[in-house]
Amino acid sequence: MRVLHAAECPSWGGGSAQVLALLVGLSKHHHEVALATPPGGELANRARAEGLNIIPIELRSELNPAAIARLAAHIVARRVDIVHAHASHAHSVALVAASLTRRPCVVTRRVSFRPKDNLGSRLKYRSPRVTQFVAVSKAVRSVLVDYGVDPGRITVTYSGTDPSVFAGDLDGGKLRDELGISREVKVVGKIANFYHRWKGHDTFLEAAASLAAERPTVRFVLAGHNTTSEKMTAMIEQLGLTGRVVQAGYRTDVPDLISALDVSVNSPRAGEGLSGVVRESLAVGRPVVATDVGGNRELVTDGETGLLVAPDDPGALAAAIGRLLDDAALAETLASSGARFVRENLTIERMVDETERLYRRILSDPEP
Repeated sequence: MRVLHAAECPSWGGGSAQVLALLVGLSKHHHEVALATPPGGELANRARAEGLNIIPIELRSELNPAAIARLAAHIVARRVDIVHAHASHAHSVALVAASLTRRPCVVTRRVSFRPKDNLGSRLKYRSPRVTQFVAVSKAVRSVLVDYGVDPGRITVTYSGTDPSVFAGDLDGGKLRDELGISREVKVVGKIANFYHRWKGHDTFLEAAASLAAERPTVRFVLAGHNTTSEKMTAMIEQLGLTGRVVQAGYRTDVPDLISALDVSVNSPRAGEGLSGVVRESLAVGRPVVATDVGGNRELVTDGETGLLVAPDDPGALAAAIGRLLDDAALAETLASSGARFVRENLTIERMVDETERLYRRILSDPEP
């Protein structure tokens, strides 16, 4: 098959990592894949390093006539079978290009926010020219159905994790040394690719303040874009957590970082499609506490693969974290079950296989 993917991905994060993993996997299955993406971005650079075909196109606007024309020309010239869009602007541009060239269009949706209620979004999501939506969780699927998308045009394909990376030879002790954290103390961390109110950093820090008062040796880690910002530092100071929280900033050594934690926390108040950090923490074998939003309950079965708490409830979050810090047997049981769940259900190989089957199904029953 020849598949053209389109993704703007302005910064590197979980979504862009999933796009790259899918492209590499499809290429290994001997499909001809190409990626239309803005030049110079991290996704373009990493995809090029993998030997993938890059089509440098500016996709940072909803309807860019030059981008549409170039995509359409590539589709025709390379006899592309399927167009697959990732992210909002790519969705718009790819949908028009696929429609003009009469090719099937697949769109992946990775967040559980309801699409905007305006004419442009309604046209994009309810257009019969979108052959199939790929929702990365049942929670995302439910949002799309509620928005008016035909359930028959939605396929749930969970995002994948490479167990060989997240369960391999990791060195959390060395990373603790780098961050100035003793190897003897308990460490609780929140990793998020960027800071935004919906990510729940404030909830995590309020829970940390409660725990810090009762557990003087426990340390806390924040990692991700903007976790070293003045705003974050001010929040830490206001809660009396200066010296107790390590602001690690953006990290590329996420497997080692997770392995340095005793408890991994995911505390968003909305929006999660299928949290990459939760998947990866489970794969590393670290106990997880997550808020019950979006696709988190599809990863964390409370009391089996982790602990779930209500969003926006620092007290409940602190109690769940404290429970794992105090009960080593429970923490180990949950971590072991979580790692097994990822190995059996959430691998990149499975994601690639399911996507390939979707493509074959589409091509065997094309739209009229």
